[in-house]
Amino acid sequence: MYVLQLCHDYKAPFLSVARQYASFFQNTPYKVVTVFIKGKEDSSVVSACNSHEVIFLDYESKEIRGLKKGPISDIKKLYEKYKFRFAIAHRYKALYIVTHLKGLFCIGIHHIRDDYRRLTRRIYVYRHRKQIALLGVSKAVRDNIRHYLPFMDKKSISYLYNSLDFGRVREEQLNQNEARSELGIGEKGFIFGTVGRLHADKDQATMIRGFNMIKDDLPEASLVIIGAGPLEEALKKQVHDLGLENRVKFLGRIPNAYRYLKALDCFLLSSVREGLPVALLEAYAAELPSIVSRCDGNEEANEGVGEIFDIGDELGLSNAMKKYFVLNQKQREQIIFKINEKITTNFTSASVKTAFWAQPFMETYK
Repeated sequence: MYVLQLCHDYKAPFLSVARQYASFFQNTPYKVVTVFIKGKEDSSVVSACNSHEVIFLDYESKEIRGLKKGPISDIKKLYEKYKFRFAIAHRYKALYIVTHLKGLFCIGIHHIRDDYRRLTRRIYVYRHRKQIALLGVSKAVRDNIRHYLPFMDKKSISYLYNSLDFGRVREEQLNQNEARSELGIGEKGFIFGTVGRLHADKDQATMIRGFNMIKDDLPEASLVIIGAGPLEEALKKQVHDLGLENRVKFLGRIPNAYRYLKALDCFLLSSVREGLPVALLEAYAAELPSIVSRCDGNEEANEGVGEIFDIGDELGLSNAMKKYFVLNQKQREQIIFKINEKITTNFTSASVKTAFWAQPFMETYK
């Protein structure tokens, strides 16, 4: 029996997510066929997917706007070959494509809120509601979906946290000195850092303003930003205007950035919206104290573990940064204990796999 997993692309964090969902079917009668709508064939992606087969459709963004006839035709041909038992579709476009396979049950995975703000999407789901179940990657995303789709049975709209193979990730993470050496950021000083696309949703501008507020109080501290995106030049200009070029370092996009997270002393996320950030779970794998904005999955994942500040509140962020700068060894150990406790309860591959198969709509497929 085959399961279709349809993904928009394999850019971070979606390769990790594709691997996660494929792992749910290990030691079951099912074989997973993972299909990426965008992205060229890549052997490293194939090896990372944990799938029976990986297929690259290699569409450009402009080719998957509108009615998406090309990808729909491709998926129909794959269905004729594999006779999928059911499908998993990451993001709305993938869900839209899969639901053109008449009668095939589809689990839509939503990684961020407001996917159903558009009326046309709500109407489409209403028409196909009998063949759809939806999972948000956090309770906040689930509740947002339920708000927009009140006509669906609540049991068909649930949540499933993102997970990591923490054992594998930790084996691949470099120690602090090795990571700092590889990144070329020096072995001394206290380093705050973040990983993420340089995009308005991530709001690194607030992070930079917060760091600027503590630069004089914490002269040994620096800020490292890993990632690339449309706001790169604007953020670099902000750093220049604040005179922070020697204190804030942009390292660009780094493949497998999780390997270097132990270079940091504290992990930051200042997002305006998040589903359940894989980057934060990777920071947990590195046992980093974390400071995150009060939004959706950020707050859910970090509650009871780290510091949380209001969206856009650079003063709240700067106060949390000062607090974490002066942590003693005992306090850090207490935070690490809480991190590992939360990982075990919520975010391991085993715990999330169990939660997946416990979903009411999966009863038919056990």
